[in-house]
Amino acid sequence: MKKLDSNKLTDKQQEFFNTHLAYLSTVDANGEPQVGPKQSMKVVDESHLEYLEKTRQHAYENLKNGSKAAVVVADVPSHTNVRIKGTAHLQEDKKDESGFIPVIIDIEEIFE
Repeated sequence: MKKLDSNKLTDKQQEFFNTHLAYLSTVDANGEPQVGPKQSMKVVDESHLEYLEKTRQHAYENLKNGSKAAVVVADVPSHTNVRIKGTAHLQEDKKDESGFIPVIIDIEEIFE
């Protein structure tokens, strides 16, 4: 996987994120990794991703405690993938009608 020179998603990368299942990775205070699918993950704009935190478990706690976020989407048949690293911001004051918390991820690095 090669780190790209830009921290802005291209139109093609945005479409890829919006049409494939995203997996979010975080680490806890002891450096233990946690990864899980985030079906609600979507591109907000070329510099931000967003998902709804529904379970408020491992990823939520890790992000609340300052963990960086890594998100990957992949297409197995074509061996295509895009990964981002960034900083997540819990929008706890903007819960939706179901009580889910929006999480905005500022894109800092992109890898293909």
